Amino acid sequence: MSTMTADTTGSVNASVLADGIVVRLTGSLDVASLPELRSTLLGSRPEGCDDVLVDAGHVTEVHERALALLVAAARWTAETGGRLQFAAMSKPLLETAGYFGVIDLLPRLPGPGGRTDATDGRLRAAR
Repeated sequence: MSTMTADTTGSVNASVLADGIVVRLTGSLDVASLPELRSTLLGSRPEGCDDVLVDAGHVTEVHERALALLVAAARWTAETGGRLQFAAMSKPLLETAGYFGVIDLLPRLPGPGGRTDATDGRLRAAR
């Protein structure tokens, strides 16, 4: 008999480029992931790295405190002269943001997975 377990821990990986930072979020964004999420998204950016691109397409669940941190990161980045945008958002992230009414506070790139995504329209209609 074999047993299969699922890896539900979240990960936060950042790659610093010449003019920005790419952040990949995967798995569960729970309370345990908050320190890493906070230091990555709310830490000082290197000189010239004004754009922060977040790929959250593989997030499996989002704790409300992690969602609040994502909203705060978007605002803080703008207030410090940068721009944070989501390149991809998973269904669990979209649903959680929709439930708490903060979808519009998470800036997304236009196109697939962005503001014109059909999922976004369904979530708005459900509010």
